[in-house]
Amino acid sequence: MRIALLATLLLLSVTTSSAQSSNSCGLLVMAHGGAEKWNAAVEDAVAPVREKIPTSIAFGMANPETMKAAVAELEEQKIDCIAVVRLFMSAHSFLHQTEYLLGLREDPPPFFISHHGPQHHHEPPTPVEFQGKIAISQTALLDASEMGEVLAMNARALSDSSGNESVLIIAHGAGDDVVNDEWLLKLDRLSDTVREIGLFRSVAVHSLREDWKEKRSKSEADIRGFVEEHTEGDGRVIVLPFRLFGFGPYAKVLEGLTYESNGIGLLPHPKVSTWIERTANELFVELSQDTDA
Repeated sequence: MRIALLATLLLLSVTTSSAQSSNSCGLLVMAHGGAEKWNAAVEDAVAPVREKIPTSIAFGMANPETMKAAVAELEEQKIDCIAVVRLFMSAHSFLHQTEYLLGLREDPPPFFISHHGPQHHHEPPTPVEFQGKIAISQTALLDASEMGEVLAMNARALSDSSGNESVLIIAHGAGDDVVNDEWLLKLDRLSDTVREIGLFRSVAVHSLREDWKEKRSKSEADIRGFVEEHTEGDGRVIVLPFRLFGFGPYAKVLEGLTYESNGIGLLPHPKVSTWIERTANELFVELSQDTDA
């Protein structure tokens, strides 16, 4: 089995190298975007990959202007095929909008998402003009086994090994109940790495559903209830944010409660860089196979 695995990795490496060299493929990383520190953390995560692969970043939630600029930056480097890695939590995030803007589907979404919320357009934005091939990642950080490792490392770093601790992992979540349940299911699977440490009484996952007022109210009550219950007696709660960077609004949600957290999200852990590169390599293989066909 080990020989087969090594052979597979070698094939991936050779095919990826071929895809990049013969077709001049580049990488476009999409990220939500935020304050200066948030964006800098993403830049730092992308830096190790940029050393190996021509790379650009499009901040914003599939923002037409930053997408066009990122593609243009790659074209200046004589790129004629692009792997698009979407550095989002959920694979659903802005997928339709991204596919439309990159010319991979003709039907625009019913509205365009931006930092200011859903935007209805009488005329949809013009898709990016690019003559080469494009492959878009269909998975996200909730699908990445590496993120389970990050959660485990962050939990262990905060633990006092007393055996009296519980871990609460909080994510953004979704407004749609079915999609939100998918968030929680995937996050719970990633959290198995924390359970396997064997130090914690309980490991729970919750989504704040922070952009949907009524659903958020119930989520806040559930989150606070978990902390209150598990800090009774000698209990201690570790709170881990399943966010790309920082603690988000969770300090306000947990105000007045006792818990342990360093406020660190998935970044600056190097496993995020590992996932970006792995996903890019998988897309390069896909692009190479399309070219060969």
